[in-house]
Amino acid sequence: MGDKVRTLLLQECFYYRTSLGWTVENGLVVDKCVLMMVEKGKANVVIGENEYVLDRHQMLFMRPELPLKKLRSTSDFSVSLMVFPPSMIRESTERMEPRFLLLLFTQVVWTLNAENRKLVEHFRELFRFAVRDYGRGYTRELVLSLVNGLVYGAYEMCGAVRLAKLSLDSSRSRELFRNFMELLHKHLMREHEVQFYAGKLCISSKYLTQISKGMIGRTPKQIIDETLMYEAMKLLDKNNSSIQEISVSLGFPDQSYFGRFFKRLKHMSPQQYRLRSKR
Repeated sequence: MGDKVRTLLLQECFYYRTSLGWTVENGLVVDKCVLMMVEKGKANVVIGENEYVLDRHQMLFMRPELPLKKLRSTSDFSVSLMVFPPSMIRESTERMEPRFLLLLFTQVVWTLNAENRKLVEHFRELFRFAVRDYGRGYTRELVLSLVNGLVYGAYEMCGAVRLAKLSLDSSRSRELFRNFMELLHKHLMREHEVQFYAGKLCISSKYLTQISKGMIGRTPKQIIDETLMYEAMKLLDKNNSSIQEISVSLGFPDQSYFGRFFKRLKHMSPQQYRLRSKR
């Protein structure tokens, strides 16, 4: 892996066109979502525990921590990687059915017809523009809006038939994960601990963690914290309430606890975030 790739992997969002040659030896594992579009050629890759043949008719959506390794490819093989944090997916799917989020994180390869490929190509160009100067001004909001549009496009692509099939075919693990997401939507403002949700599901916290990691590569605690952070940023951006009032509305015991939580995830205080977002 070259220095350029190492530098890119440290960024929250980035675009990179590559042959994936650097994954042949050690593979690729990142803590972010990866949208991969095949530009040219054909390749055999292993993603997770499954092998796939990729060509221009496919788009891949890889959840965080899902390993990828190229086995072999044609000499002209190349892909575009569009990488962004999983919190953006959560922010984009909060009003969608929990089973769609499950589908999004469990279906790796999406087949594209000519029309859908053109749409993804437009997304690619907009994404590449948006992350060129990422971190300045409102670029995060721009990338988030693009991811939001992509998610809704995928929702239309998969259609009600596939979602219904997922519901019929759902295993015990899928059912429990779907129920966890529904409980989270209902109780988030009061309950932040994995133990509460595991208790509601009549399973252990350890088992819920195993299910969640297996489904989307994120622990229940990561999902809870990311969702809380999203709600906190919304309130800080759009609400004139004090930080103390926001901490109470989100179910934190006091402002100090909320401040530590926010700084741990965002690397700045709620007040610093509010001032920066207003600029």
